[in-house]
Amino acid sequence: MRRCRWPGEAAHLCVLTRPDQRGRGLARAVASRAVADGLTKRLLPQWRARPGPSPRVARALGFRVLGGQLSVRLGCGQ
Repeated sequence: MRRCRWPGEAAHLCVLTRPDQRGRGLARAVASRAVADGLTKRLLPQWRARPGPSPRVARALGFRVLGGQLSVRLGCGQ
């Protein structure tokens, strides 16, 4: 797990779980601890959820969708 300080004092969170270890509550447990740590440090937790299990974990922890993100790779195929 890697935690970086972003502008505005946000704690950007994500959890990766090996496919053979999914469905055991590991992501939720680790993410819950990371959120608690960020809150004790007076940071605003932010979760970026890609399609799949990630949004379910985020919702289980009380996160809600407030926006979206678009990533663009420039200069591809040249």
